[in-house]
Parts: sequence; structure tokens; C-alpha cells
Amino acid sequence: MKQNMAPIERKRNLAGNYSIPESLNKELRKEFAEDVSTPMDKLQDDIINQNNYNKKRFQRSIVLDLDEQKSYKQIMNERNLEREELRVEKLIKEKGEGATQTIESTQEKLLPRKRKQRWDVSPEEYKRQKESEESNELVKHSTSSLIAELVQGKVPVVKGIPLTDSILEKILPPGYIKVNPPAHFKQNEETLPPDLSDAVTTTSEYYLPPTNESVSISTTEIPTDVPGVKGLEFFKEEDMKHFGKLVHSNPESLNDEEKKELNAMKLVLKIKNGSPITRKRAMKQLTNNALRFGPKVLLNQILPILLEPNLTPQERHLLIKMIGRIIYQLDELIRPYTSKVLTVISPFLIDEDPTVRLETREIISGLTKAVGLANIISTLRPDLDHVDEYVRNLTARIFAIVANTLGLKSFLPFLKAVIKSKRNWTARHTGIKIIQQLCIMLGQGNGTTILPYLSNIVEILKPPINDESLQVRTITALTLAQLADNVSPYGIDSFEPILEPVWFGIRKHRGKGLASFLKCIGAMIPLMSYDPNYEDYTNYYTTELMHIITREFKSPDEDMRKTILRIIMGLPLSRKLIPGYEKSIVKPFVNAFWNRRTASDSTQITRLVVEATNHLAIKFDFLDMLEHIVYFTKDDNEQLRKLAIEAVNKLISNNRQELIGMDSQLDRKLVDGVLFAFQKQTQHQKIYLTCFGTLADALNVRLKPHLNSILSTILYRMKNKLAEIRQQASDLIAIIAPVIKQCSEHDDELLMKLILILYESLGEVYPEVLGSILNALYSCLDSIDKATLYTMSNPSINQILPTLTPILKNRHEKVQEACIKLVGLIARKNSETINAKEWMRICFDLLEMLKAQRKRIRIAANSTFGYIAKTIGPQDVIVMLLNNLRVQERQLRVCTAVAMGIVAETCLPFTVLPAIMNEYRIPEKNVQNGVLKAMSFMFEYLDGKITKDYLFAITPLLEDALTDRDLVHRQTAATVIFHIAINCIGLADNDYSDVFIHYLNLIMPNVFETSPHVISRILESIDALRLVIGNGTFTNYVWSGLFHPARKVRTPYWKIFNNAYVQCSDALVPCYPRIENLPDDKELSYKLEELDLFL
Repeated sequence: MKQNMAPIERKRNLAGNYSIPESLNKELRKEFAEDVSTPMDKLQDDIINQNNYNKKRFQRSIVLDLDEQKSYKQIMNERNLEREELRVEKLIKEKGEGATQTIESTQEKLLPRKRKQRWDVSPEEYKRQKESEESNELVKHSTSSLIAELVQGKVPVVKGIPLTDSILEKILPPGYIKVNPPAHFKQNEETLPPDLSDAVTTTSEYYLPPTNESVSISTTEIPTDVPGVKGLEFFKEEDMKHFGKLVHSNPESLNDEEKKELNAMKLVLKIKNGSPITRKRAMKQLTNNALRFGPKVLLNQILPILLEPNLTPQERHLLIKMIGRIIYQLDELIRPYTSKVLTVISPFLIDEDPTVRLETREIISGLTKAVGLANIISTLRPDLDHVDEYVRNLTARIFAIVANTLGLKSFLPFLKAVIKSKRNWTARHTGIKIIQQLCIMLGQGNGTTILPYLSNIVEILKPPINDESLQVRTITALTLAQLADNVSPYGIDSFEPILEPVWFGIRKHRGKGLASFLKCIGAMIPLMSYDPNYEDYTNYYTTELMHIITREFKSPDEDMRKTILRIIMGLPLSRKLIPGYEKSIVKPFVNAFWNRRTASDSTQITRLVVEATNHLAIKFDFLDMLEHIVYFTKDDNEQLRKLAIEAVNKLISNNRQELIGMDSQLDRKLVDGVLFAFQKQTQHQKIYLTCFGTLADALNVRLKPHLNSILSTILYRMKNKLAEIRQQASDLIAIIAPVIKQCSEHDDELLMKLILILYESLGEVYPEVLGSILNALYSCLDSIDKATLYTMSNPSINQILPTLTPILKNRHEKVQEACIKLVGLIARKNSETINAKEWMRICFDLLEMLKAQRKRIRIAANSTFGYIAKTIGPQDVIVMLLNNLRVQERQLRVCTAVAMGIVAETCLPFTVLPAIMNEYRIPEKNVQNGVLKAMSFMFEYLDGKITKDYLFAITPLLEDALTDRDLVHRQTAATVIFHIAINCIGLADNDYSDVFIHYLNLIMPNVFETSPHVISRILESIDALRLVIGNGTFTNYVWSGLFHPARKVRTPYWKIFNNAYVQCSDALVPCYPRIENLPDDKELSYKLEELDLFL
């Protein structure tokens, strides 16, 4: 047709060919559509915490109208209606599926059967059949042929409408004429069919980075400052929905109820979004005024916020904590709102965060105590047979908490009625699940709550074992298994009535049902083996169960495999019980579980396989099982090799004595297999090193024939290009160096060669590898004889130490720690050959290490100070440390004080104490406090025999500190006295008692301090002094304060007396005040003549 607008041809743009693929473009746009401002902790919470099952709490329709109170009958009618709706929907769905299948089968029947060409079919008949088939195929594929025709003719398609001639005649007004193409026109095959949608807007073929198309938040609508609410850290968009009244309301036009609601709203907002100090104050205010606000006002504010899906973990924690405090304050006033509270907080019982689960459990426990069992039962009874499994699961968990809180005695009658329910299998299932959840909540081996009622519970669970519903039978078996685990190793007498039904259930079930029944009987066998009266039962059930387990070894079901492995670990197997164990158990087990499929399975399965292998090895033939496993250390599959290494490590570490009977051939196989697995690893993991270390320690001298092959492997890997391989080789040297010393006896030549190689490797650029090399060097030098260290020349200690000095300045934590430990080792073993000036230079470098963030580095530095001080004398080191007390940084001062304490311990106090006490004369708080801390650490490290010699010398200093106005001085001085008194218990005679009484006189006035840190140290020192001077003298200081008219005076004295009563109640009896007669009753005598006896 002749058209007014010529067809627009798309330009051939080569740049488009270099763009990213369209699929990747879509993925990028979809990914970038997420809000880039979303913090990582929220994304992590969304990924981890919001699994599909947990998300169901946002899909429930919850009505939080606290004014609407439905009766029990109304709720039950609603549940029946929901159940009926589900049944009808299921029937309609089944009917629809059945009708579809019927139509399809009818069509298949109506279509004529395609006949094959046989010898008796004439050519004419065959031709007719073929034409008929072709016409059917044409009708069938008319749509696809039309599409092919459009593509072939390059007909443009706009919004799914092909612009053919017939369609254009209908669209365009009359008057258009079809024009033939020019004579010399040639269609370009590469030209794309014109797309009229591109005629309006031209697009570039270049790839444009996507922009964030998330809904922009209008900053003008979200207030930054809420009227009347101060101390907020943030105010989110979602908060406007719940706290919008605070922004838009006018306080003057509100009545009393609305003002109360507004005040509660302000406090909730402060707790949710406020700074720590604001939250603390608001929480206290809300708790104190909970009764004034009432449950309705408070719950109206809190419960809707908890239903928000965008809550951060911190906000959720604060809101849950708030509900717990409110319930405690309101007590029985919360009763009408029990249903709403449980509906909102119960989903947190299955939260991924264990802290949230624990908090929710405590809230439900508190709610149960407040409202009572009857109210909880009437609230949750309609949900016992709810159509949704999610609701039933939560109901079972709530009832388990209720049973644990109020005790099983009052709860069992209700539970018995639920499990006997004939109305619906779901109610029975939920009732049994309550017992299961109670057992899980108590934990394995904590069955003291259940044990008195075990017979009643087992009697309740006996009928459901043969229930008509498979789900009920399965949950019953699992619950019985959980019960047996809880009360283990007791209670087999109570389980005896259900042994026979469970055993028959094993014969009747397959699949998951069989797994649950196997788990049940497997949990009871350990209880039988504990009771000698059930020895025959144990032997019979163990033998029969092993036949069934061996049959199920090849089961593809993962649950069955896990169950089997767990059962094996609990069975009392023995060679006598199963004589043909090698053929009937060990070989089938190895064939079924020691394969590549298991090795690539989940971590849980592999861990269970290793544990089960270890159990079978202990119970049967250890060396035979070890030989089976060693074979897999040379497998081509790395995961299977790793599994074998884990098993070898487990077997050897737990049963080293079993290797005594190992022959040289298995010895060689074992070392060769572990070394092969170590060499072939592509993913470097710690288990290989751990296994090598375990094997080397177990074999000890027997490793000598294999040392050459091991060391050649290590040295070859030390020169590898990859840093990880060099690091692992260095770590292996550190592990086997002590064993090399054991194998070489008095010849240290091999270790000296290793030291030379490691010394030459100290120029390593990768800090992780350098740290491992230093650790290996430490291990080699520690293993070598002290005499050899003096004579060692290549390299000598004089060469090694200056090389380590610049490495001390390395900022990497692993390098710092390893280097400091190595310097400390040299100072301990071979310090005489080093110049004192070199040690002083190292001391100055070590001072910097006291600022390290990692505690282990500071500990290593302090220990090294002690070794160096012992070498060159404490005078120079102490001067340097005392100068360090003047710095402002507290951590550095504390570490310096610790170092001074270690130096005093190493070189004895008389070398250090004069300098320290002289430094105390400087009128600077930091220095004086540092000296007191140094004395505290010093007397903490010393014993009583040394401590008592310095009592009189340090008393004036401590007297000054205890009478100082500075709280920290008194606190630290009290700590010093605490350590001195603890050291001198039983060693201080009458000559020293006056000193301790003097200390007590100085400390007692400080009992009225309010600072928690100070008062705890004061009370500690008073307790220690009581133990030194005796209860008789000590109680004279206490009696007057116990009955003082002022409460603030009585309180600290009663704390002191309570500590004394707890620790020395028997020793206090002779020291009580002597009261022979009461003033009002002079005839009755209270005199105890026995207490007048003195030995």
C-alpha cells in the first residue's frame, strides 16, 4: 500500500553487537532495583531469618481489635467453617483434576489408531492415510506455520499484531494503493523487520548502567523531629503508620484517654528509636506506669508494630522485652487479651535467633503464671486442630512452655483428653507434639521434670502407636524416642509396655515411618543396657535391630541414613554379641557409607559417618576398621579423601593405645595415605594438619623410617609459588618438630638444617606465611637441646635475634605474636650470648606491643619482659616501664603494670619494690594508680610465704592509698589487700594480725560507697581479711551495723554478714553475741554451756 509515512528502517549499528546480553541486562536491572541504602545487617537478617516457613506469620490474617472479644463458641464455629472450606476446596480441586484427565483420555480414545504399513495394505490406501495425517498435522501446527511465515516475510509486529495486508486494509482509511517495489530494489537480508514502536522514541544500542528505580521516599513527609519526643536516633517511614498521631495531633484538643494514649505512644517510640540512655529512661517510666496506662492502651501501641515485616533485630528485641515487663506489671489484668498477645508473639518461638526464642519463651511463661492454666487452654483449644499446620506447630510449642511452667501434674489430664480425641487426627497429632516439644525444650539428659510422670505419659502415648493415621504414628514414635533421650539412662521399666507395639510397628512400616520407629527402639536400647535386669532384652533387640539396619544401609532416603547412623552410635555392640561382625556389619557399612556420594553430602551426614565409624571401630576390630578407612585416603575424589582424613584423626586421637598392635605394613599405609592426601589437597583445610599432628604424636619413634619422605615433601612445598602451600608446609614443621627430636634422640642435625631453611625464609613477603615460619622456627628451637643452642653456628642465636628485631615492627597480628614468643624463647633458653644493649633495644620495641588490640599479643609481650628482666637484671627494665606509667592511654598503663608484676615475680619483689614505691611519691594520679596496679598484679602472682615478708614495708603506702580522696586509688588499694590477704591465709601468725586489723580499720568506712566497681572490690577485700583475722575479731565490726536505725547503714552490713554466713556459717556460731536471758522473760535461760568449752 502507498503510505503517508515511509517505513522506518533500523540503522545497522555495530556498537550494539558489543553490548552485554539482554538476559544479563535484565538481571542487573532487577538486582539494582533493590534499595542500595539497605544496610548489610538488614539484608543478612532477611536472608537468614526470613525463610519460607517463618514468612507465614506475615501471611496470616490477624485482627488486633482489642475491643472485640469473641466467645469460645464463636471461635470454634469459625474453626469448623475454615475446616469445611478447606475440605470443599480440596474436593473441587480433585474433581477438576479428574475431569481434565478424563477429557484427555477420551480424546486419546477417539483419535484413530495409527496403522503401520503392512504387506496387505494397497499403495492407494497407504497414500490416503498419509494425506489425512498431513492435513491433521497442518491444522495442528497452523499457528506455528503462521509465525514462521511472518518471520520469513519480515512482516513487522506491533504489540502482538502482525501488520499484514489484510490487517492494514482494516486499520487504514480507504484510498491507499499498494505500490510495487522498484525494479532494481533488492531486499537486504540482514535488515530487521521495522518496529513501529521505535518510530516514536529512538533507542541507543549501547549498554546504559541501570539507575535505582526504587520508590523514592519523600523527605518532606517524614519528620526529623517529633514534637514532645527528644532523644530519638532515627524516625523511619514505617513509623508514620503507627506514630503519626504524635506529629499531627494537637494536645490541647485531646481528652484524658487520648492524652494517656499519646503519652504511651511517646514512650514506646522512645524505647524503639531512642538513644541508649533515652531507651533506658523510657523503659523504666513505662514499667512503673504500666498499671496507670492499662493493658489496652499499651498493647494497642506495641502489638501492631511487632507485626511489621521490616523490624530490625534490635527493635524486635526491645519490643519483646517491653511486652515481658508489661505482663509482669499488669499480672492478671492481661487476661482478656491473652489471645491477641499469644497470636502476635508465638511466631517468635520458631525464629532463627536463639535469643529471640528464649525471650519469647520467658514471656509466655510469665503470661501463663499471670492468667492461669484454664485461660490458656480456653484460648488455645480452637487451634489444636487448626487447618494450618503452622498454627498447630506454634500451639504445641506454647502448650509445652505452659506444661513446663505450671508442672505436668496439673497439665496431664488435659493432655490425655487431647490425645484421646476421636474427632480429628490433627488434634491427636498436636497433643503428641506438645510432649515432643517439651522434651526438646528440656534438652537431652534433663528429664528430671518428666521422670516422675513417665509411666503416665507412656500410657497416654500407647494407643496412638497403632493409630489409623500415619502422621500420628510417626510423631508418636519420634516423641517416645525423644522421651527416652531425655530420661536416659533411667526409665526402662516405664517403657516396657510399649516395646512390643513399637517392634511390631517396625515390621509394618516402610520409609519415613520405619525411620521413626527405628529411632524409637534405638533410643530405648541404651536404657535397657544400663539396667542389668534387662540384659536379655538388650541382646535380643540389639541383634534383631542390626539385621534391619544392615538391610537399610542402602536406603536412598537421607532421613533414614541419618537415623541409622545415630542408632549405631548408641547401640551396645560387641564381638561376642555379633560373631560375624566383619561380614554382616563392617563390610556392608563401608560399602554403603564410604563412597563419593556420602562424601559430597551435607556436613551433618559426614560428621555422623565419622562418629559411627569410630563407634564400630571401638566395639569391633579397631585396626581392621582403620585399614578399611586408610584405603580411601588415596581416592581420586578430594571430598572422600578429606572424609577419610577426618575419620583417621578421630580414630587415632580417641584410641592411641590401640595402635600398639599395628604392624609395619599398616603403619606404612597410614603415613603414606595421610601424606598423599596432604599433597593432593586443592582446598587447604586445617584438618590435614591436625590429622598429621595426631598421627605423629601417636606413632612417635615409629615415625622415624618415614621422616625422609615427609621432610622431602615439606621442603619441596616450602619452595612452591602459592603462599597457602608454603604456609601449610611451615605449619607442618611446627607440628612434627617435637617428634623429629624424639626420633633423632641426641642428634639435632636434622632440626638444625630445618632451622637454617626457616631462617633463610624470614624474608617472606606474605604475613600469614611469615607468621607460620616464625611458629615453625619457635617449635624447632624449643625442641632442640640447650647445649646445642650454644654451639649452633649456622645460623647462631646471635644471627637470629637481630633478624627478628625489624620483624617486631610488622603490623600483622599473627607475625607480632609469633615473633614476640620467639624472642621470649631465646631470652629463656639462650640469653647469655646476646649483648645487654640488644635486649634493651628489644624492650623498647616490646613497649609498642603493649598497645596491641589482640590480648594474646599483650600477654606474650608481658611474659617476654619477665624473661628479659631475668637475663639482664630488673633495674633497666623497671626504669623503662616506670616511665611508661606517665602516658595518657589507660590500656598501655595497665599492660605496663602487668609487665612490672611479671618482672617482680621473675626476679623476686625485693629487686623491684623499692623502685616502684619510690615512684609512688610523684604526685600524679596516673603514676600512683599504675604503681598500685603493679603491686596488685605482683601479689596476685606471688605465694603467701613470699608475700608476708613485705607486709610491713608496703603498709604505709597502702594506708595513704586507702585514705586518698580518689575512688580509683581506694579501689585498687582494696584489690592489693585482697590478694595479700588471700595469699596469707593460714600463714600469718600473731605478729602479722595487727597489720590486717589495721587494713580492716581503713577499709570498713568505705562500705558505704555507691559505685558498683568500688563496692565490689571493697567487699572482696573485707571477705579476704575475715578469713585471715578470724570470725571472732571480724564480727565485732559487724554487730553494731546490723541493727542500726538507718536503713542505708544496715544494708551494706547485712551484705557483709550474709557473705560471712554463706562461707563460714559453722565458724560463726561461737562468735554470736552472748544472750543468756531476755529482759521480758527472766525465768527462761538461753545459755549454752557447750559453747563455753575452750580447747
